[in-house]
Amino acid sequence: MVSLGGGTPTSFEAKFREFLQEPDTQDAIRKDQRKEMDVLRKLDDMEKLEELQGQREQLAVALQDLPPEAQRLIYPILRLKMVQNMLFAMLKETRKSGTSFMHAVRDQGLLRMLEKVRDELINDPENAKRIEMEWFHNVSLCAEDQVKRAPKKERGVLPASQMLPIITSGAQLRVNGNHKFRQGKYREALEMYLQGCVGFELYKATNAQDQALLDEVHVQLRKNVQAAAIKTRDWTICVASCDEVLRMVGGDTKSLYRRALAHWHLGEIAKATEDLEVILKQKVTDYNLVQEVASAKKLARAMLRQIEASEERAEMIETRMAKALAVTIPITGAVPGGGPAPKASPLPAITMSTDTDADDKAPLEINQT
Repeated sequence: MVSLGGGTPTSFEAKFREFLQEPDTQDAIRKDQRKEMDVLRKLDDMEKLEELQGQREQLAVALQDLPPEAQRLIYPILRLKMVQNMLFAMLKETRKSGTSFMHAVRDQGLLRMLEKVRDELINDPENAKRIEMEWFHNVSLCAEDQVKRAPKKERGVLPASQMLPIITSGAQLRVNGNHKFRQGKYREALEMYLQGCVGFELYKATNAQDQALLDEVHVQLRKNVQAAAIKTRDWTICVASCDEVLRMVGGDTKSLYRRALAHWHLGEIAKATEDLEVILKQKVTDYNLVQEVASAKKLARAMLRQIEASEERAEMIETRMAKALAVTIPITGAVPGGGPAPKASPLPAITMSTDTDADDKAPLEINQT
């Protein structure tokens, strides 16, 4: 290890080396290294059918239990992303609170609003598109306003002599979190990982060399947060941690894949597809990353097929129910799920000779790294 001061080893370095030699630390490092070779291999409990359904498909299935009058109103406008987002937020809230989705959808205020959207879509599709765009614009403005109003956290400057407690605390919380993760206590593991990240978010080093040392531990903790958040279905936390890792390590395939998975479950199909395409276009320059990138590419293609299949199943359900209810689904000129139709683009070429389709259906293992 290079001395933090550029000269002879400091007391901090000696203590840090001593910490790395501890049995618990060495054991955690060895286990993490073995898991790196098995990354993204098994889907574990996320192979459940409901976890492979996109937002639109989950809605289409849930809406089948509504009264015919509500179905006749909703199915023709379900392809609008604005309607999907509102209804899916309601579906998630009723699942969380244990209340009836059917009762929530029959709210008179919601039905009147949906009736206006349906009338606009039938009588003036272009105006319906403008309403949807304006809705998304207002939502984005609200999100931006919340970010602006949030108190800004100024990171304190941390001298090299004070870095050890931050690193030691983060590493120990990571070891403890990994223990809880292996026991299946994902919520407790997630809390420990997040607690370990606090010091790295509050402080920064005085120079790039010291900051790289802090970032190295922070990245590993953030990847742990991603894995635990996927297990607990905290998709927003997963996206935030993926963003943090990608800020520090641009192009990290594991974080790109996990962010795509989280975006898909949040109904952001366009963002999920964008991350998956980035993975498919990646070229490997580091020999040590060949296997990880190859596995990520195989699973990226598998997820793209899952997204397409989920959208097709939703389309079939909507069409079947529309025929049964004798209603017509208006043609908006937009892709299923809302938004303008994207320009056709060829799939990126896969240049790696080891990246075959043999294991495309291999499930993903959500491990702690």
